Amino acid sequence: MLQISLAIIKLTTIAILGFYFYRRGFIDQRVLDFLIFFIINFTVPFLAFSHIVENLQINSGYLAGMFVLSSIVIFLLSFILGFLFSFKRRHSFKKEFISLVAFQNCGYLPLSIAVFFLPRQLSEQFIIYIFMYILGFDVMFWSLGSFFIFKKKGEEFKFKSIFTPPIIGTILALFFVYTGLAKFIPSIILSPLKMTGDTSFVLSMIILGCWLAKINTANLYKRIFIVLEANLLKLILLPFIFLLIVLKLNIVSLFGLFIVLQASMPSAVTLPIVADLRKADSEFVSQGVLLSHVLSIFTIPLWIGLYMKLSYFNF
Repeated sequence: MLQISLAIIKLTTIAILGFYFYRRGFIDQRVLDFLIFFIINFTVPFLAFSHIVENLQINSGYLAGMFVLSSIVIFLLSFILGFLFSFKRRHSFKKEFISLVAFQNCGYLPLSIAVFFLPRQLSEQFIIYIFMYILGFDVMFWSLGSFFIFKKKGEEFKFKSIFTPPIIGTILALFFVYTGLAKFIPSIILSPLKMTGDTSFVLSMIILGCWLAKINTANLYKRIFIVLEANLLKLILLPFIFLLIVLKLNIVSLFGLFIVLQASMPSAVTLPIVADLRKADSEFVSQGVLLSHVLSIFTIPLWIGLYMKLSYFNF
């Protein structure tokens, strides 16, 4: 799939720019922290809100539940794979290993691939799919899932941790759509929100490059087999399983393409942030994220190409 390869190469080029900026000192840790804060709290919520309000139809109410369920199924199977392959292992990175397998880059990279790879009409629909999926994924990533993976003895779960800005933006958009209030939002408000939200594509890839520049590769060679095993599960076994499921269920549609794409995504770019917040080994996680993104340049086109060839889906 030359088009997907070119799309990922374009994205990689932007990430390399972020890598260069960080290594040269044009972006320091303070600026990087602000960019992460800005994306999580503003651009991604604005992107979710504007695209859902503009493109989601009231008669598509089943979408939210279907994609939330899909995100939970993919997470659970990924978690089980990570747990089984780390069970009774002697290394000290079991939690980090499971997190690398369980959490994928479900937003930034698929959003960018949709923009570069799909025709405009399909990309708009695909973006809605992504934000419906993120609604469930973020609950797993920022609260429930990461809590149980990195849980410390005696630690209690806090319900309010579910309501992150991207989730709030998505919920507000759904409220406006299903109450019919979306049509009363003037373009003078919606248009700036969309313009700000669309910067998520470039900024997220620059942040990825900065994260890669922060990684200490000296210890990577000592952990290479553990990191590689996590990536083989993430980029080979998991998408293979979901490709079989999608073909078995004969899901020949944009939804089938979406499921295979999500299952083939590399580890989440912001996973080192979560690992750091949870006092886990963020360096090991960063190394895994780095390797998964490098390998995904080759594996994503493979799985998408296999799906389109075996299912005969085209656009």
